[in-house]
Amino acid sequence: MSNKKQRLATLDTFRGIAALAVVLFHLTLHQAEAPVHFSWGVTGVDLFFIISGFVIYMTLNKTTRAVDFVFARFSRLYPVYWVAVTLTAGWMLIGKYWGYSDISWGDYLANMTMFQHYFGVRDLDESYWTLIVEMLFYGLMLLAFLFNKVKNLEWYGFALVVIQAIVHGWVSVSYPSLYTSIRESFPLINHFQLFWAGILYYKIYTEGYRLQRVGGIVLAYILTLFLFEKTGRINLFLSWPEYIAVSTLYFGSFFLFVSQRLEWINNRITRFLGTISYSLYVIHHYFMNGVVTLLRDKLGWQFIPAALVALMGALVLAVGITYLVEKPALNYLRLRYRS
Repeated sequence: MSNKKQRLATLDTFRGIAALAVVLFHLTLHQAEAPVHFSWGVTGVDLFFIISGFVIYMTLNKTTRAVDFVFARFSRLYPVYWVAVTLTAGWMLIGKYWGYSDISWGDYLANMTMFQHYFGVRDLDESYWTLIVEMLFYGLMLLAFLFNKVKNLEWYGFALVVIQAIVHGWVSVSYPSLYTSIRESFPLINHFQLFWAGILYYKIYTEGYRLQRVGGIVLAYILTLFLFEKTGRINLFLSWPEYIAVSTLYFGSFFLFVSQRLEWINNRITRFLGTISYSLYVIHHYFMNGVVTLLRDKLGWQFIPAALVALMGALVLAVGITYLVEKPALNYLRLRYRS
């Protein structure tokens, strides 16, 4: 592996850590019998968003046509997502038979679009809420590309972060109903600073440190801490000092990464988890809850063995989806697209 690929392999390690953190959080969530509750795993999505800002900006800098970017995102996300939604819907039908879940055709079809948020339809798997945030970010980046503003995104991003701070600081107090409408209609407003931090880290990685870039990341970090009680459920599972500690770890780790001082954390396990991270993320939550519920409540298992079976099952499913769906579909679609 070349030095450049080795350095970028750290992103796969980050993905693997983020995915495993979210999985362990959901596995132990509200489980009184769990010996350890991985509450900090709720912040795994923060790390995912920083990674996404870095990777999408890197991708746009190598893109020559907007349609190429759209197709690349589609081929990367949708085949895996469609399989995950279909499997989750199937398990929900089983759960419906056992009396612990419900599903309709409308729920299924809306979720297949990845835009169920705008149809007013629930996410079949609670993890899917982050996907609409990602899609909105992709749309914003596509607009920047179409208007030839990619090179200036660190400054346009600053403007958006200022707007974000105004919305969450002033609008939330002065116009609470408007504030609620903005958050519901444009959920990226809750997390944009993390994506922007990823963009700034990429600029540092490729062009070096500049005062405005470091200052921007510090601003994104401060805004992240400010939004602790405003943008989600993190405050239900972590204390303020705990969130400061985890956020500092994420931002600090990225500084080490772009300074090429973090390659030592890469190993086969973390890279493997990074490889299956997307499949694992979109398949794990409802599946694991269903397995634990069936084994413990219907068959009388203890939580720990039921949880281990659920975790291993989710990992096996993720591996299967990655190597039987994601990689073949990605290769096939991109080959067809090029030809």
